[in-house]
Amino acid sequence: MPASRTRFALSVAGLVALAAVGGCRPQLPVNSPKAGEGAGDPAGPYTYTPDNPDANVGSPLYKPADAPKFANPPAAGTAPIVIPNCSVMFEERQTVSAETDGTIELIATPMKARADGVYEYRRRDGDKETVVEHNPRSFDLKKLHPRIAFNPREVAAYPSNPEKWVPYYKLRDGEWVATDQLLCMLDDSLILTRRDAAREKRDAAVRGLSAAEEGVKLTRDKIALYQGKETAIAAVERINDQVTLARFVENQAQSAQAIAQAEGDYREAGVMLTKHRIKSRVSGFIRSVAKRDGEYVRAGEKIFEIQSTETVRLEGTVDVHYKQWVRDGMMVTVEPAIPSAPVRSHMSHSPNHTVAGVAVTGHSPRPMVVSVGSDGKAFVWDPNLDDSKDALAFPHALPHPAGVPVRSVACTPPGGKVLAVTGADDGRVRVWDLTDLKNLPSKPSAEPTDYHASAVTAVAVSPDGRHAATAAGREVFVWDLASAKKLYSLPPEHRDGVTSLAFTPQAQLVTASRDRTLKVWKLGAEKAAVARTIEHRSGVVDTLAVSPDGGRVLFDQAKDRIDLLDLTNGPTAGQPVGQLSNVGPGVSFATLALFFPSHAAPGTPAEQLPPYRMVTAGGEGDLRGGLQVWEVARAGGRGAEIARLVTHGRAAVSCAAFSPVKEAPFLVVGTEGGSVQVWTPPTGPAKKHQGRITYTEVTGPRYATVRVEMNNRDLGLLDRSSATVVVNPGQQQ
Repeated sequence: MPASRTRFALSVAGLVALAAVGGCRPQLPVNSPKAGEGAGDPAGPYTYTPDNPDANVGSPLYKPADAPKFANPPAAGTAPIVIPNCSVMFEERQTVSAETDGTIELIATPMKARADGVYEYRRRDGDKETVVEHNPRSFDLKKLHPRIAFNPREVAAYPSNPEKWVPYYKLRDGEWVATDQLLCMLDDSLILTRRDAAREKRDAAVRGLSAAEEGVKLTRDKIALYQGKETAIAAVERINDQVTLARFVENQAQSAQAIAQAEGDYREAGVMLTKHRIKSRVSGFIRSVAKRDGEYVRAGEKIFEIQSTETVRLEGTVDVHYKQWVRDGMMVTVEPAIPSAPVRSHMSHSPNHTVAGVAVTGHSPRPMVVSVGSDGKAFVWDPNLDDSKDALAFPHALPHPAGVPVRSVACTPPGGKVLAVTGADDGRVRVWDLTDLKNLPSKPSAEPTDYHASAVTAVAVSPDGRHAATAAGREVFVWDLASAKKLYSLPPEHRDGVTSLAFTPQAQLVTASRDRTLKVWKLGAEKAAVARTIEHRSGVVDTLAVSPDGGRVLFDQAKDRIDLLDLTNGPTAGQPVGQLSNVGPGVSFATLALFFPSHAAPGTPAEQLPPYRMVTAGGEGDLRGGLQVWEVARAGGRGAEIARLVTHGRAAVSCAAFSPVKEAPFLVVGTEGGSVQVWTPPTGPAKKHQGRITYTEVTGPRYATVRVEMNNRDLGLLDRSSATVVVNPGQQQ
């Protein structure tokens, strides 16, 4: 969603209302024509009221874009079976134990030599890889990298020649290792001595065998000389020659026996060496290190464990009546919930004061963040994701009257003058010219004389950057930014405070209110009229966004469900075409639901457009302080969670905005704890992850247990994390 779209902030009255959600939420008036028709019922019908679809509001406020076209919606079929909150467990572990008694020399692995003579070890941290290097030509024992160890025997053998020392990378808890990697060495000095002795014994025996074979040959040659002439040779000499031959043959046999024994001793020493040099049988992370270098271990004693990451098992439960559709051997889709932390944080706002609004400027290629808070402060600051040296060193303050909380902010889209529009508790709207980053303003470029009677809690800027809308309670004003003049007020159609505003490319404005309705307004140059009303919201999401193409709006049908409603004038107008659903206890939506911005080229065929992406904030429970990233086909269907973002300290999310600049994509989030945090959200198509059901069993009168196995090499699920399994009942084995 472009930065010019709505950024909502809670007013004082809004905070009271939000705190009362659950039992004291405003009810529809009894004289409402739709009162009682499913209001507050998550399963109740949608009520789409075309109040005045042909309303004549004169010339449009800005040039409307054509309504988007969508591919055919998914064909009707059996709904997928969703198994949420499946526990992730690593299937395989290796207990690395000593195979013989001995002293641990090193818990380390050898580094590899490169062509340039430098040794390196590539260590993994999740999906990131870092390289540790050792250059023997610049070796300095005092400056030795703390993660590099050397084999003491090699150091002793070549004390003055470090280039012959083989460097080892010292392994610690949490290090990732590969299958068949050397992990640990016991002191094998005695075994090496025995092996060397066996080699020398064999070499001596080989020499003895050679001499014996030569003696046998010479003696036989001598005997052959006088065969047939025995009378010419004394009997004693003939007997001596036979004795000599027998001795040489005996020596030959003894030498062969000595060779066999020496080779056996050598092989035995080799076997013992393997027992002194322990390798991994699986790929994974080192865990539970129980021994250290220099400690004595006995055969069978544990040194550490390797937790395999290559294969994982997911286990969850499904209602027992679905058992007939969940079969062993079925392929299923796995939607992981791998949390990621912010890449930048900003703490200029006062602690424990809510950051009420954030927006992102259209500066290209380096947009700035504008944040406002209940502490009365407003800042322009540089997220500096590319670590540029010419970044803004300190946040620039946009001064507002002392003691007046600032509740909302929006910025104009890229391509023109960069303006920020702020709304405060004094009812005033202020316009700030941020075009020149080297000369940021110390006062507003405009402060209209017209003002609201209460706190301005929502601001939005039109797609052309020339108009703005502001909301305070039930009041909604439309402004011309060039003249800083109020054009008109929307009719007071809402029965409670407006919580969010969103312009569409079709010259419409969508308003969400605590009266549990969405209204779509046709905007003219001089007036506006309600074109349609959609009722029966039952959630607690105050900021509900419109898709960048204007074809969809997010609608909180229940606390655990957000629907995508059709905003076009087609046959499904006002009806749900897609859904985001959090299944299970302790998971709910709150605060906001926003669309990612779209950078598709104009005229791209509908079938070639990527799916919609959205971000939602979690409410109380397991999702507090978390945001979920979703993907839904534009034509509609079930939303799949593709990423999860977690704030520092799990601070509750109060507002969010996307960068509108294609070259610098990021998401900025404000929290109730006063921090502003930045993520670089996932880009590119979401990868489909699959597993196979290996076990299904009814484990009680209500539930069946389902186990799924999957390859984890690319995904990297963490042990004891969670994931969602989606079963397609029509899937064949």
